[in-house]
Amino acid sequence: MKTEDKNNMPKVRLAVIGKANVGKSALTVRYLTRRYIGEYRSNTDLLYRQTLTVNNSALEVEIVDVCSCDLSLFPEEAIYWADACVVVYDITNRTSMTHAAELLQRVLQLRTQMPIVLLGNKSDLEHLRQVDEVEGRTLAIQHNSQFHEVSVAENSPTIYSAIDAVLNECRSLQNTQKTRKFSVSKMIGTLIGNANGKVVPNANQGGTVVVCHKSDLYKSRVLRRRQNFTATASL
Repeated sequence: MKTEDKNNMPKVRLAVIGKANVGKSALTVRYLTRRYIGEYRSNTDLLYRQTLTVNNSALEVEIVDVCSCDLSLFPEEAIYWADACVVVYDITNRTSMTHAAELLQRVLQLRTQMPIVLLGNKSDLEHLRQVDEVEGRTLAIQHNSQFHEVSVAENSPTIYSAIDAVLNECRSLQNTQKTRKFSVSKMIGTLIGNANGKVVPNANQGGTVVVCHKSDLYKSRVLRRRQNFTATASL
């Protein structure tokens, strides 16, 4: 995970995935802007960048709203790129729940320790419900993820607390990794007489929405994650 940026601000990357029309884009925009968009269509992934205050601390957040243009293609690059994953289904559409279950399984095959939150959207449409709340909660327990039912249309407070919680979990993991990295670097620096390694900060972009070009967005981070995964699996 990237833990250094301008002014030493921590950064967390989220991937939002799920079947088409479950409300992924509306959820992302609602969380970042407190506004609601009822209809949204895109044929590519969208990247949202925003500086937020989470748990009284500034945090640079990047969220990729993964396009569901081709459900046969699993968004492997986005999952390697992200620090955490938000899986969304529609409580009025059982097929979307089945797809969410498949996504959860695939995510954990690639990233066994990845923080995940499962969200059942459209809880305001109780009269059209096809998926009981207990089914979503059971699926989340089976995959060691958080679970909530929300209504993006009605601005459920749980939207913010659920995503804030997964961001905080990522930041805690970052702090742990940063401490371990510092300890190892200090030890190596002492042994070779050079403890002056520095991380060069990158410039921030806040509050923007851009079209993702996957080859540019994911390449370096995905490559590192794949290499780390391969190295760990070979031990």
